[in-house]
Parts: sequence; C-alpha cells; structure tokens
Amino acid sequence: MGRKRKIKFKLDPEWMFKEPIDFEYNKYTLLDYLKKCGKNFDKFQIYPDFVELSLHIANLQSLIKENTLLLTNKKFESCDDEIMVKELYPKKPRDITKEEEEELERTLKYTNVKLYDAFNVAKSVWSIAYENISISPKKNKDGVIVGAGFIVYYLSEDNKVLVWEYQLQKKDENSNYSISVKKIHEGEHHKETLNDIIETNSTWKKIDFVKKLPVFEVKCEQKLPLEETIIPIMKRKLLAYIYDNISSKKVKNFDSEK
Repeated sequence: MGRKRKIKFKLDPEWMFKEPIDFEYNKYTLLDYLKKCGKNFDKFQIYPDFVELSLHIANLQSLIKENTLLLTNKKFESCDDEIMVKELYPKKPRDITKEEEEELERTLKYTNVKLYDAFNVAKSVWSIAYENISISPKKNKDGVIVGAGFIVYYLSEDNKVLVWEYQLQKKDENSNYSISVKKIHEGEHHKETLNDIIETNSTWKKIDFVKKLPVFEVKCEQKLPLEETIIPIMKRKLLAYIYDNISSKKVKNFDSEK
C-alpha cells in the first residue's frame, strides 16, 4: 500500500469565499473546474473526480442549509479513497458584506444546478464502467473468510498479466470494511504460471498459508483506465462478493495468520 497523502483538490473547498466574492468570477472558476472533470469522465477516468464532486455537493448543501463549510484533513491512501462523514469538520465562513451576500446567493443557486448535472454524468459513467467490469473466484473460493488473497488481471491485447495482493481493512467499529490492494507483479502473460508468480512475489512469507488464499480474476469488456477506474471498481466488486458470501463479523484477523 502506498503512503498516505493529503489530496490536492482541483477546486478549493472554500472557493466561493475568495475575496472579493463575485458571481461572475465564481461562475468561471466553477466552469473551469467542471470542464476538467468532464474531460476525465469523457475518458472514463472516474476517480478521484467522483470523490471530490461528492465533497463539493456535501459542502454546498451544508452552506445552503446551515451556512457552514464542510472540510477535511484526510490523508488519502488511493485515488478512490472515499471521505466518511466522521472525516469532515465544520467551519463557519468568513463574515461578508451585504453586497457579497447577494453575490454568494447567486453563486449558490448556479452552483447547485451545475454540480448536480456533473454528478449525474459521473454516476452514468460509473454505472457503465461498473457493468463492464466483473470479478470472480478462480481458486480457493472457500478461503475468502481469511480476508486476504490475490487478484489477477490478464490484458490480452498487451500480452500482460497483473497480480495484486488484497486485504480487508476495518473502517469502523460496526464491522464495515474497505479493500486495500498492492501490485506484486506486472509481466508477460504465459511467461510464468500464476502459482509461481504468487509464490515468488507475495509479500506474505508463509508459503503453505499463501497457497490456501483465494485468487480472484477481474475481467473488463472494454478498454478502461486502470488506476482511475478498473482498480477502484474491482475493489468494490470484490468487497460486495465477500459481503454476499460471508458475514463481515466472521472475517478472521489476517494479521495474526500471515
């Protein structure tokens, strides 16, 4: 897993309050941001823009209803790392003049429409990608209860194979989990067997135990971006498969096994 890092948003969450508050300036600031998002969505690059859009919508609703900004200091583990409610903190915006209030009101109304339009486009792109990506057990299906294993993805057009280790990570006390992945191999297809790749490259050193871990295969029906789309969705599909097949409360503590 990569080092956590503070995300650099395309649009500052406090963008509407830059001095002086001016509707026309804010309008073009917003349109420039949404244009950048749109270019990525056109290329089916879903993350991290989907996450940032969600934050801006939450921020907007909080401003409209409670005159409060919602900000975060979260350090992200991956481009698709989602922001939980508990990772947001409220902040009252700076004092503004009567004239600025009128400009802000125009900005809020305009932004509300534009952000939701962009979010609906993002959801449509996400749905198309989600339908095109599948993940299924290839080996050791019953070992899924361990909460860790491997994912393989064959890129036939490039004659390549990618292999990741995956591990469930507990997000909160309610037994909600996320999936973290770490790439352990990228190389020519057919050059080595999958078993050899896993046993040679796994960072988990108990080979007898590693051999019992489940292996999943991800497939994609069309060419989609790997980092921004395929990996985030494969993680969500794998998590859904695990939830559908075992109770999250029965997942073993993998750290004590490896």
